[in-house]
Amino acid sequence: MSEEKIIKHTEAAVHLIANKEKTWRKKILELTEEIAIIIFAVSITLAFHNWNDWRNERKMEKEFLTGIKGDLKNEAQNLDYAVANLNGTAHYYDTVWQQINSHKVDAAYIDTNSWQLLNTVYFEFDNGRFEGFKSSGYLRLIENQNLLKHITSLYTTEMPFQVNADEFIYGSRRTDYNTYIGMKAPMDSKKIVHVSQMLGDPAVRYQIVYYGNYIHERIRQKKELAKDIRSVVTEIDKELNK
Repeated sequence: MSEEKIIKHTEAAVHLIANKEKTWRKKILELTEEIAIIIFAVSITLAFHNWNDWRNERKMEKEFLTGIKGDLKNEAQNLDYAVANLNGTAHYYDTVWQQINSHKVDAAYIDTNSWQLLNTVYFEFDNGRFEGFKSSGYLRLIENQNLLKHITSLYTTEMPFQVNADEFIYGSRRTDYNTYIGMKAPMDSKKIVHVSQMLGDPAVRYQIVYYGNYIHERIRQKKELAKDIRSVVTEIDKELNK
């Protein structure tokens, strides 16, 4: 029933009370009828508005989950790329250390690939969709509380941690390289840094071990994050397919 008709019945009820030509018994019966109609109409109107609001909220929830699923799949793929890239760097560190320990240094290999000592793959992620939904107060629309918890954990804890870890490790590594290698190691006309000539320096050997271990740790954590992300993507799929 439209609001105009509700107002019409309300006015009829008011006029009924003011009507002096009808007995109070008649007024009460007709007034009861008008009130019943008004209550029913209001209930139907509220129910319709609530249903419409619920439908719009579910639509917003679905659009968000669909979009965030795409965002997370991209982040997982970026992590796969980072792991593949860093595997070569980890192999370089391991190989150099093995050559040092075995006293069989392949100078050509070490020097030609010395760029691996500065190779970096920073993790970055797009949190625009999540932050926009969050700042608008719409996270409450996600009915699956476990899914909400997992999505929020990714965007507020797990992924930011990896960003900070990369910035710290790669920043420290670059500083140490410039201090102990970059400013001291010979460089030829092809811009190849001859690190092999510095392997007797304890500071250089320490970097090979220390940052080699950290590169392996970066790889391990990126793999774990990609796994966690894909787990949440699976949860989102299940929620969307309900």
